[in-house]
Amino acid sequence: MLSDAPAPARPSAAEAAQPATRTMGELVYSALTRYPARTAFVDGERRFSYPQAAAGVQAVRERLRAAGAQAGDYGSVLAGSRPETFFATSALYMEGLRVSPLHPENGIRDHRLSLELAEVTVLLYEEGRFDAMAQELAAELPGLRIVPLVVSRPVEASSGFAVLDKPVRVDPETPASLGFSGGTTGTPKGIVRSHRTMVTNALFTVVDWEWPADNRFLVTTPMSHASGAMALPILLRGGCMVMMDKFAPEAFVDAVEAHRITSTFLVPTMIYRILALEPAQTDRLRSLETVVYGASLMDPSRLAEAIERLGPVFLQLYGQAEAPNLISVLRREDHDPSVPGRLASAGLPTACADVTVRDEEDAEVPVGEVGEVCVSGPIVMSGYWNQPELTAETLRGGRLHTGDLGRFDADGFLHIVGRKKDMIITGGLNVYPAEVEVRMLEHEAVAEACVVGVPDADWGERVVAAVVLREGASPSADGGDATAREGAAGGTADADSEALAEEIRAFVRAEKGSVQTPKDVVFLEAIPVTKIGKPDKNAVSAQLSELLG
Repeated sequence: MLSDAPAPARPSAAEAAQPATRTMGELVYSALTRYPARTAFVDGERRFSYPQAAAGVQAVRERLRAAGAQAGDYGSVLAGSRPETFFATSALYMEGLRVSPLHPENGIRDHRLSLELAEVTVLLYEEGRFDAMAQELAAELPGLRIVPLVVSRPVEASSGFAVLDKPVRVDPETPASLGFSGGTTGTPKGIVRSHRTMVTNALFTVVDWEWPADNRFLVTTPMSHASGAMALPILLRGGCMVMMDKFAPEAFVDAVEAHRITSTFLVPTMIYRILALEPAQTDRLRSLETVVYGASLMDPSRLAEAIERLGPVFLQLYGQAEAPNLISVLRREDHDPSVPGRLASAGLPTACADVTVRDEEDAEVPVGEVGEVCVSGPIVMSGYWNQPELTAETLRGGRLHTGDLGRFDADGFLHIVGRKKDMIITGGLNVYPAEVEVRMLEHEAVAEACVVGVPDADWGERVVAAVVLREGASPSADGGDATAREGAAGGTADADSEALAEEIRAFVRAEKGSVQTPKDVVFLEAIPVTKIGKPDKNAVSAQLSELLG
């Protein structure tokens, strides 16, 4: 018997041409409409259920529409680590705008440059915190519309499905995100990532990372950057994000205990500060099941200490802005201190990344040899914003040339030995700073180490090291900076500094040989870092060059 129901409408040619890949707006919609009884965000006394978070996103979408924003426009968010930062970013995705994040700790000059380079026309800013800066940016950048984000109590909502409009459909190959490199020298590079790439990143973060079944994640880094990239994968699985706007080790412990936190993200410096607490404090961290860490090299001996004190909870990520977070992962079970060199590795390639190590002719090198780490697969950026020549060079052969130097061991684990641009050529021989730093960090007196090259008339470059000592190991009575040089006798440092420096050099020399042993050791109270917690090699090099004359 024939049905009287009308035949389903055939898709239009335009609809049929759309790729099947999801968009970021569609992932947000899915995440916020599936868990009506769960808590999505905790920010101090404020608690947002999933439906209330959906209502928060919808409110920002309506503000964007009122401001005249349209699909295809370029938008930015300037806010701290609050739920509203996620609401704003999600609203931009759902309205079909491209997102250019701003780091909340940057100054107005950096923000102005980013907004100009990204051609941003809509700026969402946290009201009550960034008002003056937003007004100044609007005055200096003609055509920039500023839209305040109101930090307020959650509104009543019983269903995300009922309050959240469907996202504006965009082509998954169009840009979803335009972030900028650190820009420590010259103009920063704009890194374009499509919706397809961002969706892949979110979904494989669920697949390749070991998240707790009951995921209560403590935000310790800006929601505009690292923690924000983890929000969507967590919410897709019904987890909860607990806000922490500023990291402090004691406050971290209090928050973990109070909210029974099961996961978090930390940079190594944060872990070191936590390990400096008394055991009675770190014993309060027993609810943690997964501690993701990354962004810079971690001292393997300190990592072993962390595992002993906190348990087998650590998961290392390796990535870069051009292929964020998912080049390789050292899983919790792979953090095995009994395997030589394992804690110094970056883990195994993820399921979404084809990782190879290649020489200057782009040929793969044998296992154990050092070359440039190259990545292909769906997590790789589309290219650099308005820099076609640089894009072609970086993505030549269909592979992202990361600029990182690394090697595979016999078990398939990737080891990063440094940045290609940071490699030191001394007397015609290559020295990889990360390998020297790993050895230095094994010395019982060394808390932090940063190895760089400085110009030298005889060697071309001289290997030098900045060292922060562990508490109680300071070689100088006043606790200030001290310099010790190979073969020096008095003069630039006291006898204790000289003795400890030579002890550290001998410790390195015993395993790495004389070429890789730092000729100068500078004891500092702190090593300069970038805003995301990485050692600032340029600043260290400049500081050491000045101190060493």
